[in-house]
Amino acid sequence: MQYENWLQSGSSSGKILHQPPLEGTVRTDCLVIGGGITGLHAALRLVNSGRKVVLLEKNTCGSSSSGKSAGFLTPESEEDFQKLIQRYGAEKAKIIYESPLQGVHLILRNIQEHNLNCDLRKQDSLYFSNKSSHNEIIEDEAETREENGLGYELLDEDQLTEVHPGKGYLMGLRYSGSYGINSFLYCQEMKRMLSEKGVKIYEDSEVNTLTRNTAQTHLGSVSAENILICIDKMKSEFNEELSKKHYHIQTYVAVSEPLSDDEMKGMFPKGELMCWDTRWDFLHYRPVEGNRIIIGGSSPWTGYLPYYKYSPKVIVSFINKLKKAFPIIEDVDFNYYWAGMLDVTKDLVPIVDYDTSNKSIQYAIGCAGLNWAAYCGDYMAGRVVDPQGTKDLSEFLGAGRKFWVSESIQRILGKRISFFLNHAYELLK
Repeated sequence: MQYENWLQSGSSSGKILHQPPLEGTVRTDCLVIGGGITGLHAALRLVNSGRKVVLLEKNTCGSSSSGKSAGFLTPESEEDFQKLIQRYGAEKAKIIYESPLQGVHLILRNIQEHNLNCDLRKQDSLYFSNKSSHNEIIEDEAETREENGLGYELLDEDQLTEVHPGKGYLMGLRYSGSYGINSFLYCQEMKRMLSEKGVKIYEDSEVNTLTRNTAQTHLGSVSAENILICIDKMKSEFNEELSKKHYHIQTYVAVSEPLSDDEMKGMFPKGELMCWDTRWDFLHYRPVEGNRIIIGGSSPWTGYLPYYKYSPKVIVSFINKLKKAFPIIEDVDFNYYWAGMLDVTKDLVPIVDYDTSNKSIQYAIGCAGLNWAAYCGDYMAGRVVDPQGTKDLSEFLGAGRKFWVSESIQRILGKRISFFLNHAYELLK
């Protein structure tokens, strides 16, 4: 396998329109820092309100976490709905659940209204167990969805085999409202559309310093009345306090060579699905353009590493598991793989908050999932253009919320161990 992000190099050849770097001094109404899905959606809400907008991206739009995703656009948070109820109670859990659902709607509306070319595919979600001891997880989630009026179909082993005949799959939960996209192409198409709307986008323009309401890059500076910061892997030099509040999970993604129609039908006999299982290091996969399969997963041994581990060992193990489940693709090669650092918070719910010393500056960090990223960008822009009409979610998204592993304990244990313990606690609750 070749280490290369196929979403960028293989599926989008010739479709990237690079924007020049910032040079000189610019003044504007609103500055967005970061050209991932969060920043792009923030810029869209702002420009649609009539604001003059500048967006700065250190590489090219979608080149970081947003454009390395397997493209799962699902109507839920990173956490199961049942876990959200355990944490917040039923009424508040619905608020959290509906926020990323709005993110799905935002992305779909953009694609449809602006004819964005990003391999949009309607694919029902299929959440399944491959251990009998995990069947209870599926049953509990089905019960929670039933109690809260959320659509679903609970599948026993025979019913599951009819729609997804892999070996070793025991019970499944299927529901609609989910889609697949090429996340890198979506960012590129958003960049094109925003440029046409008048947003000034500068790539290769990393912000080195932020002083009051002026951002300085290597070749220029931007001053703005409002600044929305939507970057991942935030360094302490940029914001020391917030840099302590983001963590990461390292994931791996690979894409196959084209499958034959018979091979694809052998995996998905009754239509395309996006699939993942109940294990901690969950395997996830779905069909993508060109009759290919994209597959991803993580590992407890590499997931919390503070640096990229480029070895294909982890993703190869997931590919082998998929081939064992579906012998029909035993001879299919997976040509490309890549690693990604998924920014998260301790409880996997994003942080969107104001700078403690300057309310004209907002930060969004840990927006794990395409749906959360879109929602958070729109939410923070909404607090600029319509503060009275934007519901205050600081109880859930505020930087000052409490976690099981406190800041004082983290100072002793360090970020990596603190996140692991807090994450493990949330999983075991």
